[in-house]
Amino acid sequence: MARSRDPFFQALARIRDRLQAGGYAAGGPIVIVEEARRLGVSTTPVREALSWLCGEGLVERGPSGGFLAAHLDAGAVRDRYGFRLICLSAALDLMAGLPTYGRTPDRGDAPVPELRRLFEGLVRRTGNAALMDAYLRVDGQLRQFRDAERRVFTDIEAEADRLLAHASAVRNGDLREALRVYHDRRAGAAAIVALDVARQQSDGGAGVDRP
Repeated sequence: MARSRDPFFQALARIRDRLQAGGYAAGGPIVIVEEARRLGVSTTPVREALSWLCGEGLVERGPSGGFLAAHLDAGAVRDRYGFRLICLSAALDLMAGLPTYGRTPDRGDAPVPELRRLFEGLVRRTGNAALMDAYLRVDGQLRQFRDAERRVFTDIEAEADRLLAHASAVRNGDLREALRVYHDRRAGAAAIVALDVARQQSDGGAGVDRP
């Protein structure tokens, strides 16, 4: 059976996407029977997928059994921004002396999605599988805060454009400092970002599939 049609991989991909988009209330229960009905699969692949996602830090085991959507408070959000910076800084260390990024002027890409591709590309180009796994794990946990970042930081497009310009430079010293400023800014606003997500969920955003 093709991987894309396997019930486990279907459940894993769709539940992961929903979690990363903030589609479940933080700390709220994920009911296996309801998820199986929503996804059109049996309960077994859903249970297996949720167990797998516990390992990715997106799901937690409930105190009396069952599964809960992971709850990231301000401190946890701050720590994850800090750890993503560590991953990116380690990538720059491993790529010392190599060109960081070749940005094509006027390519028409939106700066924010392009910046996300830059982050992942920096780590991927190191060829270090352990670093890549660590980066993908923490970046996946931070994905649910992307919309909140847009609401909190009104200059997010210009910010991304400036950082991409640093990435185009031959030396990566400016990029390293720009990455630090970028992540420190978010770490400093972690409480506001986390509160924004919680408010969106309480207003009815949780539990709805998002792109």
